[in-house]
Amino acid sequence: MIEIHGQKYCVTCKQIRDHTCFHMAYRKSEKSDDAYRKEERWNCDRCHTAKYVTKEVPIPTEKAMLVKLLMSMSEKYELEGIRITVGFREVQAIFRFPEHDLPKLRAIAENWSDRGYITAKDLLKLEKAGMRDVAKIPPKWAPSKRELRAEAMRNAFN
Repeated sequence: MIEIHGQKYCVTCKQIRDHTCFHMAYRKSEKSDDAYRKEERWNCDRCHTAKYVTKEVPIPTEKAMLVKLLMSMSEKYELEGIRITVGFREVQAIFRFPEHDLPKLRAIAENWSDRGYITAKDLLKLEKAGMRDVAKIPPKWAPSKRELRAEAMRNAFN
């Protein structure tokens, strides 16, 4: 899930407050063939009042499509964070990876639970990662609907 943070006027608080956007959708505009209708749901961080914003936006540029592609990388890879900066003629992206190899730590924990014991080498790996308690290992993110659809299509045609 992607969160967008910004400041908006809150009707309940009657002040400009920090807001978080949890939902954004683009739909083809009924009025124009060269535009989309952009729908956003913003929630006030203080009073949690929902605010709906609808705008007509032009068809996305290549720069906008590239930013969208970069933002979807967190669905495919285990990333700690992404910072995307858009300039006049450039787009910069910084990807932060987790400090430790989480899939390998999950495999060690799974083997431990299956076998009932753990090797000293694997225990040292968990301790070095600060995750001797396997409950501290973050769970794997559920695949997105797009990934599930693509996997189903691959299985259907193979």
